[in-house]
Amino acid sequence: MTTGDGAGAGSGPGDGAFEAVLDAAAACYLRQGVSRTSAADIARAVGISRATLYRRAGSHEAIFLAVLARESEDMAAEARRHLAGITDPAEQVIEGMLFSIGQIRSRPVHAAVFGGDAAAWAVGQAFSEEALRRIGDAGVRPLLAPALAAGLLSEEDVADLVDWILRILLSYATVPGDAGRSPAEIRRQLATWFLPGFDALVRGVPATP
Repeated sequence: MTTGDGAGAGSGPGDGAFEAVLDAAAACYLRQGVSRTSAADIARAVGISRATLYRRAGSHEAIFLAVLARESEDMAAEARRHLAGITDPAEQVIEGMLFSIGQIRSRPVHAAVFGGDAAAWAVGQAFSEEALRRIGDAGVRPLLAPALAAGLLSEEDVADLVDWILRILLSYATVPGDAGRSPAEIRRQLATWFLPGFDALVRGVPATP
């Protein structure tokens, strides 16, 4: 993948010029794939020079992560709407994870990022410490917000869960197929292996080994 070193970003989320860069990058990923998209391609799509691109949005890797974080925020917003009728914190998290697994497979940008020949590079970028935090805060933390607001989880609990859940979701994103497991079977796995530990956190009961 072609990369470049540039000045720090001169704009950020919510800025129209920055959003235009992310729109162009996402379109390039969909049209020609992540590994074949260069900084020059993105700059050309926006109608600016590469130097301006770097000043506006940072490095090529920073642009990629910003696109992924924005997509994750959109997915989290859809998850919140999907979970609106569920009040139990544990059920919210499990259903949110199931919803996210399905979304990762069906959302065009996520599919282009994790389903193509650049999947290994994409995972390597996403698994950097800062990237995990950014993507986790965008796409996973909202699933835990109700339990945090209710005082059922501490900030430390949330940080650990965001990291763990994101790693699980990324594994589903990058490993092709579902190993023959239906959504109901994945739900059963989560209820069997994840739910006891989550219940122990929110109810203050020691987890059963």
